[in-house]
Amino acid sequence: MHIYRIAEMNIAVKARYPETYLYLRDFLTDSRDYELYVEPTDEMIRHEAELGEEIHGDPGSPYICEAVAILRVICDYIIDKDGFFLHCSCLKFRDEAIIFTAPSGTGKSTHAALWRRHFGDEVVMINDDKPLVREKDGRFHIYGTPWNGKHGIGTNTEAPVRAIVFLRQALENTAEPVSPIEGLTLLLQQTVLPSDKAKMSTLLDMLTKLVENTPMYRLGCTISDEAVETIYKEIYA
Repeated sequence: MHIYRIAEMNIAVKARYPETYLYLRDFLTDSRDYELYVEPTDEMIRHEAELGEEIHGDPGSPYICEAVAILRVICDYIIDKDGFFLHCSCLKFRDEAIIFTAPSGTGKSTHAALWRRHFGDEVVMINDDKPLVREKDGRFHIYGTPWNGKHGIGTNTEAPVRAIVFLRQALENTAEPVSPIEGLTLLLQQTVLPSDKAKMSTLLDMLTKLVENTPMYRLGCTISDEAVETIYKEIYA
């Protein structure tokens, strides 16, 4: 059993595969205290393999299925800890986080890479795929996790959320504000929805608070520095 510090939670993991421990290693802590214990079962691992086969046409390696099973337990647990999972690419810029979210294949990672190229060392990638969000001290913060995408781009860090950007591919670069109602609808498509009614209500309350207090934008973008400049001007006007 190893203990990991993820999104300010100490999580004990008893894995079946040594590769799973390697996957999580950047978040290892020396603490012996933990609030959540996760020991994936064969059924949990098999479930993730079946989902991978259904969605991607590939069940994935057993340790990846185990790692995803661990994440699923954390996603359910964190809802009662003022937090939730969000499928997005997020970066730290000037000590605040900018979130880029959209359906898979839209270009979240590509746009985040443009920010890194455009602003250089001013940008630190928090997570490129599956970060966690928690409310802390009156603001929502986004946290890096071991589940940082196929390219493994991320950092064990966190930052308060400055803005949320919903991406779509376009022939020219345009940006416009997104209303709280529309933002809530879009974010619900990029998180894990719990089956428990009480947890679902809690999640909706958190997302509603997030969209009511966070600037949100829709960015129609090309793969260019101009796309970065377009949304930068909106966020930092």
